[in-house]
Amino acid sequence: MKKAQSLASKRSASGSIPNFVRLVERYKKSVLGIEVVQLPYRERTMILPWDRPAGRSGRSALNIGTGFVFHPKGYILTNEHVVSEADRIMLRAFGKKEPIQAEVVGRDRRHDIAVLRADIDIPSPVLRLGHSKDVRVGEWVLAIGSPLGLDHTVTVGIVSAKNRPLQIGDRDYPNLIQTDAAINRGNSGGPLINLRGEVVGMNTAVSQSSQGIGFAISADVLRKRVNEILGESIS
Repeated sequence: MKKAQSLASKRSASGSIPNFVRLVERYKKSVLGIEVVQLPYRERTMILPWDRPAGRSGRSALNIGTGFVFHPKGYILTNEHVVSEADRIMLRAFGKKEPIQAEVVGRDRRHDIAVLRADIDIPSPVLRLGHSKDVRVGEWVLAIGSPLGLDHTVTVGIVSAKNRPLQIGDRDYPNLIQTDAAINRGNSGGPLINLRGEVVGMNTAVSQSSQGIGFAISADVLRKRVNEILGESIS
């Protein structure tokens, strides 16, 4: 029996780089831009890639991020820091002009995970969480998100390392996946996808002092925390 091929298994003319087009076309509708109003940005050595507010006076400011539909009931996963203390959460779906208001179903501040829900057309298929044990250093991954508010931007790279522990403020990030796929302010909460169309991580942090060093919360950590938030076991 032949093994099933991934969506991006076809090679380019050079034979060296996978064709990501089918993968993007299949899952782009599961990725949502997020716009919120929340508290100002704080300077850090390691930063969370949210958009820096125009003012620093303590007044609330527009913040941006990314989320993705991971559940057939329409639940949306993002970083807790994206929606923390938000007065309003609006989603921007692919191909839709008008934003849609969302609500927080549950959150885990310490591990920087939040689950949202909104009255949206549930895409088919939704993005599914993969398994961290299957992730290999050097494999191709792509990120879809809203860096600097540019909705549905796709970047590509590899898994640079695994199991990177970080602590940023009062948040703990165990077993982060390191990637050189470009991640910028606004990518927070977006999916890091492998060639099989599985979410292997959620893009979360970047190094402020370097280029090509981004970090994603691993799929196994996401699954464990989401199961606790929703009170059900997701595959």
